[in-house]
Amino acid sequence: MMRRVARGSGTGQGNLYAPGLPGGVHGTNNRSHGARYGGADVTPEVARAAERVTVAIAAENFAFSMKTITVPAGAGVTVNFDNRDDGTPHNVAVYTDSSAATAIFVGEIVTGPDQATYTFTAPETPGTYFFRCDVHPSMNGDFIVE
Repeated sequence: MMRRVARGSGTGQGNLYAPGLPGGVHGTNNRSHGARYGGADVTPEVARAAERVTVAIAAENFAFSMKTITVPAGAGVTVNFDNRDDGTPHNVAVYTDSSAATAIFVGEIVTGPDQATYTFTAPETPGTYFFRCDVHPSMNGDFIVE
C-alpha cells in the first residue's frame, strides 16, 4: 500500500524525498544540484559554455570554401580544415578584427594536400570577428558569434 506523505511533515521545512529531514538536506528548489546537474544556479553563460559546434572548411585554389562562419557565443569550436592546394601552406586563424593584431585562435599551418583539426572556445561577446589564412591574408571572411 502506498502512503501519501505531505510536504513539510516532520522537522524543519520538510523534504520531498525524506519527509523527516529538513528541506536543506535535499532542497526542493534544486539549488543543491548547482551547475553540474542543471540546477537553479546554472547561468546562461555556463549552459552556453557546454555547447559544441563543428565547422568544416576547405582551402582550394587559394580560397576558402566559405566566407562566413557562425558559432554560438562561448561555444567550444572544432574546425575540420581540409587544405586541398597541393604543395601550398594554409591555416585558419581567428582575430578580433581585420587588422589581425589580436588573435583569438591561430591554427597550425599545414601544407596541402593535408587536413587538420583545430579546437578553441568562441568569444563570449557576440559580434563579427575575422578569420583568415595567415600565409595568404587575402583568404578571409567573417567569424560571427551569436
